Amino acid sequence: MISQTLRPTYYYGRRHDYIYYPESWTDTDSGTHYEKGYYDENGKYYDSVAFQKNGRYENVLCHCPYCESSRLLNLNNSAGTTQTLTCPNCGGPMEIVSELDEIVRQPTENTHTYNSAESLKNAFGKPAKKRGSKLILVLILAAFLLFARLTGLFRTETPSQPYAPLVVTESIPDTLCLEKNADGSYHRVTDVLRADRILNYDANEESYRDESSDCWIWYNTDVDPAVWQYWFEGISSDFGDYGWMEHDADGWWIEASAGNWVPLPERYDTGRLWYIG
Repeated sequence: MISQTLRPTYYYGRRHDYIYYPESWTDTDSGTHYEKGYYDENGKYYDSVAFQKNGRYENVLCHCPYCESSRLLNLNNSAGTTQTLTCPNCGGPMEIVSELDEIVRQPTENTHTYNSAESLKNAFGKPAKKRGSKLILVLILAAFLLFARLTGLFRTETPSQPYAPLVVTESIPDTLCLEKNADGSYHRVTDVLRADRILNYDANEESYRDESSDCWIWYNTDVDPAVWQYWFEGISSDFGDYGWMEHDADGWWIEASAGNWVPLPERYDTGRLWYIG
């Protein structure tokens, strides 16, 4: 729960983008707990981040491993300067604890109140991708086509020209044939004889089923560009109402809470995971 109005601060750095929570809070919808501190665009947590300003880093958290004391120091980073981190308590060398970065774009003042319906990924602009109901979309389109036919909505100015029907270009084949690429990913083929994986579409689940990997595969056209998403039993099911997974150039991602996409935790074995490239 949030004890008061929670307005996080956004920092756009050279290495990462960060969101800073001034207090810890729990997303009441998913049960996900967020600590006071910084989270980058990948969902990684930092207790302290120090940004370079005017040739120096301000408020750098430093720790002495000898006497276990910690201090906030300002470090001069100007060209030609050196600085020795000496513990003022015991004289031993101190270690930098803070993540060091440099602001590259100043955000506008944040006047938005963060709440449990939002998430880190939304804050940094990656759209939340959830399962949609294609059946509902089909019914809406069918009703719209019927209405257009009855009212002549698509008729042109010239009476002799027939109306232009609305055409749905994206179709869902009953069978998806996949051929394996050299990098281990798969691509779609039309020749079943070339296929290394053959997936059948389940209309009830609105997804394809791959029994060999115990996985459901869904083509999410609710986002632009459309993306393949995967539900691997034994991994996705650990995340309750969430758990859909994606693969991109940075590896595997999983939706840990509403719109909150994080790198797949290292504790999961990725040996049986596969994706459509």
